[in-house]
Amino acid sequence: MKTKNHSEVSAFVFQGFSNFQEHQITLFVVFLVLYILTLAGNVIIVTIIRIDHHLHTPMYFFLSILSTSETFYSLVIIPRMLSSLVGLSQSISFIGCGTQMFFFLGFAITNCLLLAVMGYDRYVAICNPLRYSVIMNWRVCTLMVSSVGITGFSLSLVQAVAIFRLPMSRANFTTVSEFTLEGFSSFGWKHRLILFVIFLVLYLLTLASNALILTLIHLNRQLHTPMYFFLSVLSISETCYTVAIIPRMLTGLLHPHQPITIPGCATQLFFYLTFGVNNCFLLAAMGYDRYVAICNPLRYSVIMGKTTCAQLACGSWSMGLGTAVIQVPSVFSLPFCDISIISHFFCDIRPLLKLACADTTIKELVTLLISLGVIVLPMVLVFISYILIFSTILKIASAEGRRKAFATCASHLTVVIVHYGCTSFVYLKPKSQNSMEDRLISVTYTVITPLLNPVVYSLRNKEIKEALRRSLGWKSLT
Repeated sequence: MKTKNHSEVSAFVFQGFSNFQEHQITLFVVFLVLYILTLAGNVIIVTIIRIDHHLHTPMYFFLSILSTSETFYSLVIIPRMLSSLVGLSQSISFIGCGTQMFFFLGFAITNCLLLAVMGYDRYVAICNPLRYSVIMNWRVCTLMVSSVGITGFSLSLVQAVAIFRLPMSRANFTTVSEFTLEGFSSFGWKHRLILFVIFLVLYLLTLASNALILTLIHLNRQLHTPMYFFLSVLSISETCYTVAIIPRMLTGLLHPHQPITIPGCATQLFFYLTFGVNNCFLLAAMGYDRYVAICNPLRYSVIMGKTTCAQLACGSWSMGLGTAVIQVPSVFSLPFCDISIISHFFCDIRPLLKLACADTTIKELVTLLISLGVIVLPMVLVFISYILIFSTILKIASAEGRRKAFATCASHLTVVIVHYGCTSFVYLKPKSQNSMEDRLISVTYTVITPLLNPVVYSLRNKEIKEALRRSLGWKSLT
C-alpha cells in the first residue's frame, strides 16, 4: 500500500483590490452602479420579451435566456467583490470557493455557447429565410438551450472537481494511492476455481449471445424496426458493461488481493456507471416503444421514426455519461486514508465511500438522490407504460389477439423485473454491514442480467428465432 503525507488548508483569503486602499470607495461606487444597471437592464429585457407577443421568436427567446444567464453570472461574482471593497470579510471557505467557481464557470461557458447558438439562429434567418420557422421551431430552440446549459455545467463540474479534489482539508493525514479489491478472497481456492469456471462460461455466453443478436439484427431487414434497434443498442451497452467489470473479477478469483490504482479504479467506476445507467434508461425507452406499438399501432411508424429512436438512444447515453461525470469526481475528491481494501469485486460507490476518512454524509445523500433519479424514474416510466399497455390489451376482443400482444412484451418485462429489482435492492436499501450479501446480489446484475437479456429475447421471440433459421439456411417451422 503506497501512502503519502501532506498538510492542507480549509479556507482562502481574497487579495482583491487590497493594494488600492485609497481608491476602494471609488471602485465600490463605480462597480455598484454598473451592477445595478446590469441587473435593471437584464430585468427590463426579460420582462419586455415576456410581455410582448411580437417578440416571441427564436432570436428573442435566446436573448432572454442570455440575459437570465448573465444576471446569475454577475450575482455569483460581484456581490462578494463589493463586500470586500467596503472592508467586510475577505476569507472564503473551501466549499464556498468551490461553489463560486462551479457557478462562475457554468454560467460563463453557457454564455459562450449561447452566443454561438444565436449566431446559428441569425445564419438560418438570413441564409434560409423560407425554412426558418421549420428549422428553428420551439422544440429545436428548447433542445439547443438545454444542451447548452447541460454542457456548460458539466464542463464546469469537471473543471471544479479536478481542482478541488486536490487535498485541501486542515489536518495532516496519510492517504493511499491504490486499492485492493477483496472480491471473493475469503473463499477457499477450490471454491474460487469453481466460481472462475462458472463466471467465465457465463461471460463467454454473454459475449457470444450479444454478438449473435447484433449480427442477426444487422443482417435481417425484417428486424430493422425500433424494437430491435433498441435491443441492438442494449446489447452493445451490456457487452461494454460486462467488459468493464468481469475480466478483472475473473483475474481476482485466480490471483486475489491484486492492487488497483486510483486512476484505474476511477476509470472502472466511470464505465460501470455510464453503461449501467444507460441500460436503465434504454429499458425505459423500450417500454415506451412497446406502449406506442400496442396503444397507438396506426401511428407507430410516425411516432417512433428514426429521429425519435436516435434521440431516445442518445438521451439514454447522455444520462449515463452525465451520471458518471458527476459521481466519479465526487467520490474521488474524498481523501482515502489507512484502509485500502475495497469490500467488493469491483470499484463501486458505496464500498469506496466506506473507505473515505472524511464526512461522507453529503456524498451519500447525493448518491441516494442520483440513484432515485436513474433507477426509480425509469422504473416508474416503465410501470406507467405497462399499466397503459395492459389496459389496452384487456380491451382486445379475441383471446389470440391478447396472447400475441402479451407475447411482444413478455421478454422486455422479464428483463426489466430482474434488472430493476437487483439494482434497487443494492442502491436503494439502507446501509448494510453484510458486504458479502451485496457482492452476491451484484453478481446478479453484472454477470447474469447481461446474459439474461439476449437469452430471453432469443428464446421467447419468434422473429429472432426465424431470423436465426434463415441465417443458418434452415426451413421455417411455420
